[in-house]
Amino acid sequence: MPHPDRIIPVARLSEGLRLCARNIRDFVTEAELILTKGHGWHAIALAIFAFEELGKYAELRRFRESSENKDSVPVPDALFRFHDYKQKLARELVPEDAMILLPTYFDSRYFSPEFFGTESVTPTPTLRTQCVFVDWIDGDWRIGAPHDTERLKKFLNAIMDSLNKLEVKG
Repeated sequence: MPHPDRIIPVARLSEGLRLCARNIRDFVTEAELILTKGHGWHAIALAIFAFEELGKYAELRRFRESSENKDSVPVPDALFRFHDYKQKLARELVPEDAMILLPTYFDSRYFSPEFFGTESVTPTPTLRTQCVFVDWIDGDWRIGAPHDTERLKKFLNAIMDSLNKLEVKG
């Protein structure tokens, strides 16, 4: 069943943008702090939260810009409920290379894809939950995902760069 749009007064969009920007900054700051303590998995989750919030921020900003002479604007409910929707929006803002949290480092001509992952790890709603919750999979306990600390820092910096560029535009 589709969810109805949310009707938001134009006068309240700036407040929402301010709150989203603060939330993005807080997620990035917290991810960086947790990363210094060696908790990369949780830092990945916080980075993905910031990434999703960036998508929401950009879309709310777009609605504000297109709201000339309107008292309110309809905003898709998906912007507040669906993580994959927000990540799709954010992917338009962050350079593709910055979203690779763990690149594929080996040559698949010499290693069997059956035993080694053959795709780079990028932000997804599933990755976010894998990095936060303990799970039982195929007869073993699992938490987290492989990651590269420097690439995670690059992702966090790219999120902040995108937010700063959006804020400068107005």
